[in-house]
Amino acid sequence: MLSYAQAVKNELAHVFDDDIDCLRAEFVALIKVGAKKIDGRLEFTGSNAAVVRRVITLAKKFLPNVKPEVAAVRRKKLLKNLLYVVRFISAGEVQNFFDALDMSELLKRTRYKVAYLRGAFLAGGSVNRPESQYFLQIVTRTEAESKFIQRQLEKLEFIAGLCQRKKKFFVWLREGDSICDFLGMIGASEGVERFEVARNLKEVRMQVNRIVNVETAVLNKSINAAQRQLADIKILLDKNVPVNKKLREAMTVRLENPSCTMRELAEKISMSHAGLIYRFKIINRLAKKFSRK
Repeated sequence: MLSYAQAVKNELAHVFDDDIDCLRAEFVALIKVGAKKIDGRLEFTGSNAAVVRRVITLAKKFLPNVKPEVAAVRRKKLLKNLLYVVRFISAGEVQNFFDALDMSELLKRTRYKVAYLRGAFLAGGSVNRPESQYFLQIVTRTEAESKFIQRQLEKLEFIAGLCQRKKKFFVWLREGDSICDFLGMIGASEGVERFEVARNLKEVRMQVNRIVNVETAVLNKSINAAQRQLADIKILLDKNVPVNKKLREAMTVRLENPSCTMRELAEKISMSHAGLIYRFKIINRLAKKFSRK
């Protein structure tokens, strides 16, 4: 079964865009984030077949003279899943393509920035399943590229963090609303729908848990109060302490209803809750006094 992140990438890899400039921005991000130079050639690596197909499709459009080679290797660690490698043998022509780019022109419009971020996420992004902790990140190999992605996010009014772990750099979003808005912006409508459903269920469960915790705390408080009152009453009865009619009434109703709350006891003898509490305070003081004798 596909993970949530893989399902989102599958959806994004099939986003239709007839704007050639948007496709160019996406392709540039895919290569800048997901490819690296090895022995004079450029290699794009990824574990998602749909993303790899997207790279090849866009490469044929923007680098028609470069014939990419595709290989699949099985990882030896973790899940041992397939890792796809796209090799661009004519690295010089690819480099010429990037040298001719004007990044300010490439990203001059909002939709171009969105396409670029979609490509960056496809190449190096991941997102936690919404049932767990909210977290989305894009991993790059250089600090410059991470800062560039962070600036594009900020231009689109996202607050993104940046950090380094080992030799990789991470741009991340933590807020549920930000993650949802980002996925919707880059075209993952089904992913957003699943995210919203899971988030709503999560919030309902949290609300139910809060209510249960409050009710449990109130119940525990009532039980503890009842146990203290019964202990005080036992002391007074064992010591044959004389009490007035009002205190006798409070003691009797508690003995007859050991599990009731104070409010329920007050209703049974038709008096105020505060008044009954005051009577049991007097009973407690008497119990302390005579327990020391």
